[in-house]
Formats: sequence, structure tokens, C-alpha cells
Amino acid sequence: MDLYLVRHGESAIPEDAVQTDFPLSPLGREQAARVGARFARLKINHLITTPYKRTQETAQAIAATTGVRAIEEPGLGAVDPGELGRTPFSQRKQRWPEYYKNPSPLQDYAPFGGEGPNAFYERVTEAFVERIWDQHRDEKTNVVVVCHGETINAILLHLLGLPFAGWMYFSVDHTSVSWVDVRIGRPRIRFVNDTAHLGDLSRGHRGMRGGEAPRYDQRV
Repeated sequence: MDLYLVRHGESAIPEDAVQTDFPLSPLGREQAARVGARFARLKINHLITTPYKRTQETAQAIAATTGVRAIEEPGLGAVDPGELGRTPFSQRKQRWPEYYKNPSPLQDYAPFGGEGPNAFYERVTEAFVERIWDQHRDEKTNVVVVCHGETINAILLHLLGLPFAGWMYFSVDHTSVSWVDVRIGRPRIRFVNDTAHLGDLSRGHRGMRGGEAPRYDQRV
């Protein structure tokens, strides 16, 4: 099996809003078109996506150039941030003053009624093993999974035999491609976060908008 992990394109998120289920922005649609063109010459046997507008639209761009139908897998979906994910940025410090005195850099949303790192990791790895690894690892097949940055981190850490504590070890840009080949049941991570297909749309060309670091809730 050759496994390609693709992060979705940029979403059109309103000012002060939190990422929930927004569609792609104009830039995100162009990113999706370019990653679709990247896969145009590859025979894709299985195209899997998560049930979010941003992943589905990105997957459809790949489906349009390859002729393969996208199948949904909710188990590979984004981490559930709980009530934090439903609260605008401008209201968070007022609502959770104790938390924001020393906010955690980890993606642990259990205090807000969402998923903690272990729960998220178990959900993703269970879906990955059941729907992808056990079914396709010994086949000569190409599998493309369009998902989220934290999902890609969880899958790569699982393949490395490492736990997911909530820290994003791998930087994963919009519509980047990470490639894992599996031979004799053993994975090899060939590359992570490749954005060669984006050209002038890559983060290296555009730089960070306004000089600010991205907020996690706008990136998942």
C-alpha cells in the first residue's frame, strides 16, 4: 500500500469565529485544485475523507482529476474541542480566566467537554487500523486520505509506535501531502508536509499573514 495523507485547504472563517464546519476560502479552493492536479496521473484505488465541508471540498478536487469516488470516514475527523470550540476568541479569557492565566500548549479539550489527547488518538487509530491498515496494507494499492493536521499527526505517531500527548510534532500545511509506503506489512514514512504542488501558494512564498502565528482553532 502507498498511503497519502492530505490536509484540507484553507477555510473561510469569519473574524473572531472558531473553526467548526466552514467551507474552503478562495485560496483554499485554489489549493485544492492544485493538489487535485498533483494526483491526476496517479491511479487512486481508495479516496477517503472526513465529514467536514473543508475536507469534502478538498477531496472532491482530487476526485475530479482522478475519477475516484470519495468515501467518508467519521473516525478520522477533527478533534472535538468541546465548548471551547463554540466560544469566540474574544470571549474566552472572560469565560475561563483561570485557564488563560497559564494556557496549555497541548490539544487537550477534556476540561471543556471535548476530547482529550488519549481519546482523540484512540478514536483516530481505531478507525485507521480498521478502515485502512487492516484492509489495504498488503495490497498493491494507492490510498488517499483527506483529513486534518491533528489526524495526520496521530496516524504518523501511531506508525512510529509513539503516543499522542496533544502536541503537534509534525507541521502540516494546507493541502500538503505526506507519503507512507507499506511493504511486507511494515510502514516507511517517505516524506511529510510536501507542498511542491502549491508553488507560489505555499506558506514559504506567502509568509504568515500579518506576521502572526496561526491560532490552532483556525487551522484544524
